[in-house]
Amino acid sequence: MSVSASNGAKHPRRPSRRVAFYDLDGTLCGLNLVHATLFVLANLGEWSGRISYLLRFAARAPALYFAEKNDRRLLNAVLFESYRGVSRDRLTSLGDEYCERVLFGRLYPGAVELLDANRRAGIEPVLVTGSPEFIVAPLARHLGVSEFAANRLQMSGGCATGRLAEPIMAGAEKAQWCREYAAGRRINLADCWGYADSYYDLPFLTALGHPVAVNPDRRLYAAARNRQWPVVRFEPKRVEPADDGELEMNGDGAA
Repeated sequence: MSVSASNGAKHPRRPSRRVAFYDLDGTLCGLNLVHATLFVLANLGEWSGRISYLLRFAARAPALYFAEKNDRRLLNAVLFESYRGVSRDRLTSLGDEYCERVLFGRLYPGAVELLDANRRAGIEPVLVTGSPEFIVAPLARHLGVSEFAANRLQMSGGCATGRLAEPIMAGAEKAQWCREYAAGRRINLADCWGYADSYYDLPFLTALGHPVAVNPDRRLYAAARNRQWPVVRFEPKRVEPADDGELEMNGDGAA
């Protein structure tokens, strides 16, 4: 159905839909991909199976160190190799367990408040992260976020191959995903916000009209200062003393 303006009158242009794109690790929470991977591998099946996965992970330590320092895309690829042979159902179950036992309790309260405040102001949240889809999906449900981009494992016969499906959510790929997301929905990225913590996310942040550096590393902090971007810092959730004087423990056993 088409609608035409009568008498040649011009209607004011509808304001562009506004979106805030959020990184996860270091931005909404103080955890990272290595932490999530170790949790999953340490909770796979019987101890004999866990040990083989953990030993395989330990053998990749030098490659992980190099990737962390030089290439975030490579870091994702090396980490996700650790999931080779794990069933889709088991990964989904462990993703739910990781969120319930660990991740939900480690979200920065200030970050969740910011996301909710933006949403009340009409700025829709979208997660754009290198974390695995089987962890991001339950997190998105928990936060009430309907759309997200996350890294996805290629599957064969219901089990992970250890290879990532394209696009790999790191660096410039995150920026490109945002451009394609916006183009498909007639969103002007100049009206959108972006939140991230790492210098590797610089392409992602510069693609958006309102970039914000959250708990930035040294290089991102310098870049944000040079560009006069806002810098915000979120603190972890405080742990109050229990009634008996002892510290209550988070779900992952950390005080």
